[in-house]
Amino acid sequence: MLDRDRGRPLMVEAPASPYDRRILRLAFLAPDLQTDILNGRQPASLNLEYLMARDIPLAWSEQRTALGWA
Repeated sequence: MLDRDRGRPLMVEAPASPYDRRILRLAFLAPDLQTDILNGRQPASLNLEYLMARDIPLAWSEQRTALGWA
C-alpha cells in the first residue's frame, strides 16, 4: 500500500503477490519515460514483458540508461 510523506511516495505495506510488486515498480518510472511510452516513442525492444523482467533503478537518470533511452 502506498501513502505519502511530505509529498513523497511511501510504501506502507508491500503488495502480497510477486506480480503486484513487479507492476507497482512501473509507477516509479520517470515522468518523461511514461509520456514516451504512452505516445509510442519508447525503444523498439521495450514492452511490458521486458519491463516486468528488469530490475528498474529508482533514479530517473539511471532508468533512461537501463531501459535504453537515448
